[in-house]
Amino acid sequence: MPFRAANASLGPPAAGYLLALAMALLAVLAAAAAEHWLGLADLSLVFMLAVLLVAARTRTGPAVVTALLCFLAYNFFFIEPRYTLYISASHGVATVLLFLAAALLAGRMASQLAMKVQTLHAAHGNAQALQELSQRLAVAADEADVATAARDVFRRHLRADAWVRLDQHPEGSSGGSDTNAWRQQQGSASEHGWLFLPLRTPDQDVGVIGLKLPEHLEGLDELQHSLVHAMADNMAQAILRTRLVRDLQTERVAGETERLRSALLSSVSHDLRTPLAAIIGAADSLDNYGDRMDGADRRALLDMVRSEGERLDRYIQNLLDMTRLGQGALALERDWIGIDELIGSAIGRLRRYQPGTAFPVSLDPAIGPIHVHPALVEQALFNVIENAAKFSPADAAVAIHVRGDGERLRIDVTDRGPGIPESERQRIFDMFYSVERGDRGHNGTGLGLAICRGVVLAHGGEVEALPGPDGRGTTLRILLPMDRHLPTAVP
Repeated sequence: MPFRAANASLGPPAAGYLLALAMALLAVLAAAAAEHWLGLADLSLVFMLAVLLVAARTRTGPAVVTALLCFLAYNFFFIEPRYTLYISASHGVATVLLFLAAALLAGRMASQLAMKVQTLHAAHGNAQALQELSQRLAVAADEADVATAARDVFRRHLRADAWVRLDQHPEGSSGGSDTNAWRQQQGSASEHGWLFLPLRTPDQDVGVIGLKLPEHLEGLDELQHSLVHAMADNMAQAILRTRLVRDLQTERVAGETERLRSALLSSVSHDLRTPLAAIIGAADSLDNYGDRMDGADRRALLDMVRSEGERLDRYIQNLLDMTRLGQGALALERDWIGIDELIGSAIGRLRRYQPGTAFPVSLDPAIGPIHVHPALVEQALFNVIENAAKFSPADAAVAIHVRGDGERLRIDVTDRGPGIPESERQRIFDMFYSVERGDRGHNGTGLGLAICRGVVLAHGGEVEALPGPDGRGTTLRILLPMDRHLPTAVP
């Protein structure tokens, strides 16, 4: 709905009076034809129709002029004696006077009705503009989106270019001197055809919007003023909302960073100091008492040094992998490889730390090679299988089932441990998160499953924790997309 007065479509005043003259002449011709060809005796209705048509398309003034012209034409051409304005009979005088009164009244009512229709049409257009702006502002993510939405809506619905200036000063600040200069002109158009309005919330001004009015428009009517002020208020509220969301997001990120920092320090203090203390203690024992120990004791201490060193190495590697995932520096170097090779390699590495655990694998032979980053997917599988083996009973196996699931590869790793509470199943993939019971006990670093999720998501897959098949234990399910377009020669 472009900027215009509510009755602008009724046309300028001069056009209305020209239409009045044209309709009066047309009524004379129509009445003459009706009298000659149809033998119609009462021709006042023809002139009444002309008055109604003009009143419906113009203002009250042209409608009154049309009524007067039709009255004179009807009297001059069709009332005896014809071609004079004299009326012979008294009843004829009453007839033409009643005709004039009826024409004036009908013209007035028709003109008012037409103007009301145009007002409703303008109000409907304003409502559409407000609705579109509200919809655009509801999904605006930041202040730039708010300004863009406002410019688009003002240009589309009001044919006005919009200039938006937002204050970035702290709450309660009056803003810069240039902004204050603009505010001195708020609510009135300048000599250059601009209208400036404040973007104001109950507590503060957040900016100014300037509207470049169309050249043919000198000012705004009441409906237009209400529209632009309502749109400015909506913009101010949207800007305030985006700023609150931004502040909350900043606080959330700061809180999350502090939480991760505390968790990292807590994890480092335990997971670095514990193996280091064991290594240092074993080294001191060998240094001080090694010559008095038998071979079995020395080998036990050396095995402790080796296992704690490997544990420390895995933890540092997890930290490095998590850092690379968080910074987006983990590039995927995909290659074709069989899933059985990846699972076999992960189990082979794990047997050094879990020699007494069985890892039965059920693999669908129809599954071909997958296009993944082999080292990363192997590490993800290693973390999941290690997590399952750590909390299964010593005599319980960790089952691995590999099946096709539509266009995806499904890998289920099932343990026989105490399981994970339902409320914790989504959170176990967070960094440094641990539970008192379940598949992440006090010995876990809280990084293995987080790394697994990062690697799987980087490949476009999913990972989730489910209860065991018989209600005991936990099943960690990995879903990876399968590329059906195999190369001509699989490396």
